[in-house]
Amino acid sequence: MAVSVIRGAYTIFLNNKTYNITKPEIEFAGGSNNDDNNSQTKDVIITADTGEVDNATKSGVLYGNVITRLGKDLEIHTKDFTYSPEDNTINTDGPSTVLGKQMKVTGIGLEINLSDAKAVMKNNPEMEVTNNKDEVFLFSDKGTATNKNIEELIFIRASGELVFEYKKKLATFHDNVRISRGESTVFADKLTIPFDSELESLEQIIASGNVLASDGEKNAKGETLTWDSEKEIAILEDDPVAEFFDDKVTITAPTIMFSIVHGKMDVPVAGKLTTLVNLKSKKQDKKDINEKTKVIFAFSDKKAIYDTITIDWKGRMFFEQDTNLAIFEDDVVVTKEGTKLYCERLEILFDKETDSLEELEATKDVYLIEGKDDAIREARGDKLIWAATRDYTELYGNNPLATVIDKDKQIFAPKITFSETEDKMFAEGKGNLLAKTSAEKDGKDAEDLLINWNKEMVYNGRDQVANFYEMIKITKGNNKLDCDRLDIFFDDKEEIEKATAFGNVYLNSPDSDNTEGLGTLLEWDLIKDVAVLTGKPLAELRRSGQRTFSTKIYFDMNTKRVHWEGKPHWKIY
Repeated sequence: MAVSVIRGAYTIFLNNKTYNITKPEIEFAGGSNNDDNNSQTKDVIITADTGEVDNATKSGVLYGNVITRLGKDLEIHTKDFTYSPEDNTINTDGPSTVLGKQMKVTGIGLEINLSDAKAVMKNNPEMEVTNNKDEVFLFSDKGTATNKNIEELIFIRASGELVFEYKKKLATFHDNVRISRGESTVFADKLTIPFDSELESLEQIIASGNVLASDGEKNAKGETLTWDSEKEIAILEDDPVAEFFDDKVTITAPTIMFSIVHGKMDVPVAGKLTTLVNLKSKKQDKKDINEKTKVIFAFSDKKAIYDTITIDWKGRMFFEQDTNLAIFEDDVVVTKEGTKLYCERLEILFDKETDSLEELEATKDVYLIEGKDDAIREARGDKLIWAATRDYTELYGNNPLATVIDKDKQIFAPKITFSETEDKMFAEGKGNLLAKTSAEKDGKDAEDLLINWNKEMVYNGRDQVANFYEMIKITKGNNKLDCDRLDIFFDDKEEIEKATAFGNVYLNSPDSDNTEGLGTLLEWDLIKDVAVLTGKPLAELRRSGQRTFSTKIYFDMNTKRVHWEGKPHWKIY
């Protein structure tokens, strides 16, 4: 670009060396940009009160009310300007003001390269941008401003340079940058702002280097933060991880995409979420609950218990505020003190009022392991549900069944509900339990007892008892017992010491000459391995083709002997 026209009210040629011009107007003609056929440098026109031009070097100085116009969109106001033809630049060391249609920039020191239409504000630049009314910025939400006029202004400050590239429609702030609108503020080492073609609004904001963004409640930290005003979404990135946090939740991942105005967050890579959970929320449960479950797991009146939960995932995390639901995918691990939960998909429902974790649902290859006193409890299934409003966990499984292994007890059922704070379990549907029986003497190996049921099982560790309902089948070695209902009792080692069978009781002991017993009540001492069968009106013993009826029949599994109490009678067939 070269000077094409110099005008003035009048000109004086001093000492055959310098032109002194009153009310000068200098026009630098625009030219095409060979590197970009779609871009052309616009005319630059500079006016001032007075000016001087060196006849030999063609350099010049303008003084007083200096206005530089770049096309129709941009004006620069300075007290003076010095023109250097050697590098085709104009500059000033004084205060400068740049005005666009919806922006204003002030600072100290300004240099403009006329060839590239590039301007550098050297110190302490400050920019004000009037944003469109319908546009939002980072955390700001529509309609939340008390004073709408103030809310629409975006303020940008920096301690270093501001580089403005007119052809690229790009402004870059350097060093200790701060950008704010309403309650939202971003701090960074560098800020790059592309403008639209009319210089009217911010299409994008790219903050980089030690980025911290905040609205006083929500915060974001990372190496880069990109704000897209058209999509109204922010992209936070860092290596190894960026961080998004408030007083309840912290999320870390290499890439975090969020939009407060749309109420969405998308983390498309592996990451971690940490939150504080009230394990004893007293908020009323909205879901229908099995009445028997309510009775078994009656909610205690203990004070709130808070615990920190972390969630790691290898795939993706997505959150939508409309539903208050967060979804985690692939190799998900939930950790709290003494407990780990593994699954392939996790859904978390947050409370709309408090933003705290309300319910957790894990699906696909669910595995839970938790420390319990000096032992470990394990659970496997297809789905696991935990809610802060309930004092228990629900586990579901179908082919295979849900499984809970608690010390020497193994429970299998389509649904198993268990409490972490109380030693209780409720198994629904057709299932089975495998447990150890007590030995009469120390050193003697405990035998396994297998119990199958059709309806349900209730276990209460405090009372050391388990109840089984409908079509119960018990196996201990070669001995088998059928009944309608069963109670079993545990000792302090959680081994079974006693079993009581009710209803249509049937006992079969192949090792005792294939002895069979029928009655309505059987009490089995599993320590001594002795069972007592009674009936209404009489119990029945079948052995060696004989049927014996008596008030009580005793089965000694160790000696394989049977005897009875009361006056018996026989029936031979």
